[in-house]
Amino acid sequence: MKNKKWLLLLIIALPSMMWIILESGSINSYRLNYYGPKTVIKKGDTSFYQVMNTFSVFKDSIEPFKMDRDKTPVFAIQFIKDTYEKEGYRFLGLSEYFSYKYEKIKEIPVFIVCSSSGEKPKPQLELDKFKNVTNLTFLTIAANQFDSINKTYFKNKPYYVDEGYIALIDANNSIRGYYDGRYAAEIKRLIDEYRHLRLKEEKQKILNNNEIKAH
Repeated sequence: MKNKKWLLLLIIALPSMMWIILESGSINSYRLNYYGPKTVIKKGDTSFYQVMNTFSVFKDSIEPFKMDRDKTPVFAIQFIKDTYEKEGYRFLGLSEYFSYKYEKIKEIPVFIVCSSSGEKPKPQLELDKFKNVTNLTFLTIAANQFDSINKTYFKNKPYYVDEGYIALIDANNSIRGYYDGRYAAEIKRLIDEYRHLRLKEEKQKILNNNEIKAH
């Protein structure tokens, strides 16, 4: 009889224990930084820097491209200058994942932005060899606007980051991470932190739905 009582107590307590573990687990304990200028509105309330909320540039130098943020709430973006040609356009880490570990990166929307020259950008020719890649989009910006738009993604950046790093953008258009695309280890970190943001996003949706139902 005593054993049955303990079993019943365990059955009742297990869901609560699981909830506590999840609430105190990696989703909440692991924090990603916010980058860019921050504005303190009041004590305990900070407004974080946001990049443009509708990313309107030219896709394939023909049609204006506007990102659908409902379908693409979190994404990675990299600005590639022509001067990066000697560095393999900084694609070494991405190329390794596209070649051998595509299953691990295919969930991340990746946008590569180049300066427009009227022809297909050379960095795009570099990655066109990966025919199986479906999560990569090349965009071009008019040459006289490239630098100014590029800089908006790197305001108040850490000293070790330059404007050729990959930036991770969250659902609120805030910058949450910078990654050096030349190294596979950096791409792995990008994948891990992208998944972390998506988990937090899904959790917030559940909380919001529960609040609506409660009302």
